[in-house]
Amino acid sequence: MQPRRLNRESKKKPHTPFWLGKLLAKVPPWPVFYPLYEASRLNLEEELYWSPRIPAGFDGFRIVYLSDIHFGPLFSEERLRDLAQRVNKLHADVVILGGDYGIDSDGAIEFFQLKPGFQAKTAVLGVMGNHDRMKPEENFEKLLAAMRDDGVMPLVNDGVVLERKGSRMAFVSCDDFYCGEPDLKKTAALAKTADYTVFLPHMPDILPETYKMPGPLFYQLVLCGHTHGGQVAFMGHAIKSSSIYGSRYLSGWHHEHGVDILVSNGVGTSGLPVRLGAKAQMHLITMKKEL
Repeated sequence: MQPRRLNRESKKKPHTPFWLGKLLAKVPPWPVFYPLYEASRLNLEEELYWSPRIPAGFDGFRIVYLSDIHFGPLFSEERLRDLAQRVNKLHADVVILGGDYGIDSDGAIEFFQLKPGFQAKTAVLGVMGNHDRMKPEENFEKLLAAMRDDGVMPLVNDGVVLERKGSRMAFVSCDDFYCGEPDLKKTAALAKTADYTVFLPHMPDILPETYKMPGPLFYQLVLCGHTHGGQVAFMGHAIKSSSIYGSRYLSGWHHEHGVDILVSNGVGTSGLPVRLGAKAQMHLITMKKEL
């Protein structure tokens, strides 16, 4: 049975690099060209995440989260190799790739066929972004195979439950909200055997759909991307938002319905290789049980 397509307010069409973006990508990212320079710099956000809900067995558990790499004309293979090296030096317990690997599904397949080789002590998990689910349809199975060949476990209406010191933590994700076939009921069921669940949708736009589900929320923490922090933003507002909720989920930490939500600015760019007020970032999150 095909998952039920959610009632979305709109369908967001993924955008590909403009001709100007491809031209600007060839300009050296010197500081004098500040928006280009800012797009070329990747900041590591090291964060201690304290919560009394974290199972005792996962106290000190380390997660690397990175999303929206957008490999292609605006993000070279050289930068991809460097990114993988930076991630692997962090020796995280789990690495989570938050989707939008290329500018389209062909680019996403090429991304994993290059075998960047992200590594973690326990697992490398990958979710589907809207760019990854662009047509043709047959690319979907090719992408899943390419991810597995590179040692990445795809989470598409799927999840994994990790056991550590007698505690169980689930990492679950649905298919992309706009371009895929998200099945929240199935995703929620995967969390039933865990003491704690981290929900990993590509974009925050699906979260209000989970608030409509009966019973308590099936997750306690959300890690997502998609917004790029607006890519160009002023005073907490995006010049052009990729979310149907505008700047509600623009960037950073949010708290809704009793759960914490981290929206990452992401690694790469789309459209144009520029950033202003929305620095590129990946995250090293150390989970700490608050007593």
